[in-house]
Parts: sequence; C-alpha cells; structure tokens
Amino acid sequence: MIMKLGRTSGIALAPLLLLFCSAPMISSCSSVPPAAVIASGAGIGYVLLQSHTRTVRSYWNDNQLDRAITREIKRDSQLLTVAGDVIHVNVTVFNGVVLLTGEVPMQKQIARIIDIANSYSSSRQVINRIELAGKSNLNSRANDVLLTTQVRASLLDSEYLNGHKIKVVTERANVYLLGIVTRHESDIAAEIASSVSGVVRVVKVFEYL
Repeated sequence: MIMKLGRTSGIALAPLLLLFCSAPMISSCSSVPPAAVIASGAGIGYVLLQSHTRTVRSYWNDNQLDRAITREIKRDSQLLTVAGDVIHVNVTVFNGVVLLTGEVPMQKQIARIIDIANSYSSSRQVINRIELAGKSNLNSRANDVLLTTQVRASLLDSEYLNGHKIKVVTERANVYLLGIVTRHESDIAAEIASSVSGVVRVVKVFEYL
C-alpha cells in the first residue's frame, strides 16, 4: 500500500517532465515542510551502468559533459574572487540533463555557472539548484554522504521497484532522485527517500516512461 506523498510543486519542462520549485536563477524554496516531496532536479551520486536504462554511449557522454562543465567552472576567471575558493558547486549529468547543486555567495556567479552549463550543445536541459549562500562545512557534507548511502540502500532493498535505475544525489540534506522511470516508480522512490531520517526534502528529477 503506497502512502500519499508530501507536498509537491513544480512546472513542466518539455520534452522532459522535469520539474523544479523555483526560477532558474535562484534555487531556494519557501514554505516547504520538512521531508516534503517536490518535483524537480553533483553532490554525491551513485549509478550502476548495467542496471540503468541509459546506453553505454549515453553514460559515456554524460561523464564527459560532467567533467567538461566542472573543469570550466573551476577555471573560469569570473568565478574567482580575492577571497579565494568561496564557491562549492557540484555537477551531475544524467541522460544529457545537467543538475547544478551547491552554494555560491553571489547571484552573478550563479548566473555565470548556468551560462557555462548551457554553453554545451550536449546539455539537453540545465536545472539550477545552487543556493545563494556560503560554502557548506565538512560536517554537512559528511551528513550528505550518510544520507545518500541510506537512501540508496533503502531503494535497493525495496521489492516494489528496481533501485539500480535511480541515481541519488544529496546536498544539504536535500535528496535528488534522477532516472528514467514510470510515474508509479517515481512515487514509490520519493516515498522511500522521504522516510529516511534526516532528509529535509526529496526532489524528483525524472524522465518518465
């Protein structure tokens, strides 16, 4: 029996059913209750190629795009400040969809990062979930690693879906779920992730079969 999920909000982006809760330039959400489920969106991610619906070529292309965007962000002169390395940005690419997470102190830097991600022809869609804030500390990131491990273990343990099909990314206790799934699988995965203790919200970044 599947319980009713928490509060969900978002807008559709054709051709993918990729939903996110805020404007492209600012990713923070307001009035979202703890452990809420929102439709949308690399932090820490896991994927098993042999169990995914992506082809080997698609998997390779995603990795190459991920590396290229990450490298350009690190080298871009507009993102360097006199204070040194004050940004924390993670890039996750799944099937040509680019998810940006992390923390950046200035809005113009977020805009520049989005421009970089959009500059690649292989970027089918760029989803910005970067927060306008200072860098997270090591304790926060360690907690993200733990939450990712727990969520992924719970998905793999479920008898109602193939957990290998879903990629898990965690940033500041916000869990992002990526993959190519049915709507029913999407709801089950979100319910499982939101049940893990310590998860603040679950963000669905799915393409639907």
